[in-house]
Order: sequence, then C-alpha cells, then structure tokens
Amino acid sequence: MRTAPSRTCLGCRRARPKAVLVRLVRPSSGVVVVDPGARAAGRGAYVCPDAACVERALSRGRLAHAFRKPCEVSPDLATAVRAAARRRVAPELGDTSRESDARTTDVVAVRA
Repeated sequence: MRTAPSRTCLGCRRARPKAVLVRLVRPSSGVVVVDPGARAAGRGAYVCPDAACVERALSRGRLAHAFRKPCEVSPDLATAVRAAARRRVAPELGDTSRESDARTTDVVAVRA
C-alpha cells in the first residue's frame, strides 16, 4: 500500500500530508502567489491554512529561504491561502451551494 506524499509546513515545520497544505509558488516576477491547483511551474513551498502558520511563514524571511531567492509578499496572501483551503475542502464536505462568507470557520479535512 502506498503512503500519501508529505510536505513540511513553512510555519509550524511539521510534516503533513500534501493534500491538507496549500502550495505557494514564486513566479519570475518575484511576487509569491497561491497555487490552488498545485501545478504551476517552479519551486513550491507549502503552508498550513491555519492563521498562525501563515503568519510565521510570512515572517523572518522564511519564504526567501524556501524559494532560494528574494521574494515579495502580496498584502492579501494570507487571505488567499485561507480561501484556497476552503475551496479545496468545501466539495469534500458537500458544501457547493454557496460561497463561504466571513462568518464561516476554516475547516481542514485530514484523510488517514
């Protein structure tokens, strides 16, 4: 039986299943963006959709170290990470009838 691939979160530094993390990518422009399909070309870095992990990942030059090049962080990157996590989890939970609003709680589905 095959095990699911795992990646290390930039924020908490824990190895987690790749499916529960959000991939970040640095295109040639140098601005770090969310890669919702996890298919963009280039070096990727992974972060948990948890707010604390995102804050730690965006601080102290962790992105520049992960991408091995200077990076710019867009001001709405933290929001985009949480939105990407919600879009990926919503179909698994059967919630395709509405867009999530500001009152919803971030939910992460973990498959064993």
